[in-house]
Amino acid sequence: VETSLNAQLDNVEWGEFQLGDLFEIQSNPQLNKDSFNFSNNGKYPYFTRTVTNNGILGYVDYLDEKHKVKGGCLAVGMIAMQFFYMEDDFYAGQFTKRAVPVNFLLNRKRAIFLSILLDKHQQRFQSLLIRNFENAFKLSKIKLPVKNKEIDFDFMESFIARLEVERMAKLEAYLLATGLKD
Repeated sequence: VETSLNAQLDNVEWGEFQLGDLFEIQSNPQLNKDSFNFSNNGKYPYFTRTVTNNGILGYVDYLDEKHKVKGGCLAVGMIAMQFFYMEDDFYAGQFTKRAVPVNFLLNRKRAIFLSILLDKHQQRFQSLLIRNFENAFKLSKIKLPVKNKEIDFDFMESFIARLEVERMAKLEAYLLATGLKD
């Protein structure tokens, strides 16, 4: 199956895109964690510059509209420079920004595909001063699948779906073989 996934990547047409044409970098209204009430029933993710748990330190109760960040974007912590999909509205800690899509919508599968490609720039972004990140991001280029010279979002979504199915099958087989299935 892995070979067929690689073949799919080899057989798709690729086009080069400048990140500044795809995303707008925006600052997040930032509060430190002491401003929030963390709870197991909290509705809003609190995004920080951590790289674990999708960048989410925990879940918090509603604070206010002024500091709430609109979901449907990729959030990035300015230390690790790793991108995470934030589907729902969230609150953010210090030294975080977000990449808001221009002229397209993100969903989970598109975001996984794009964040993997953006994370390939992680070391270069980490080597910059934080104030230089936005300009470097805008000028960076990535290759994306295209169809009729347009980004092929359908390919991205179906590729990630097939990858997930393959990985789940491997996990199921491993759990069965090790007796951990139950």
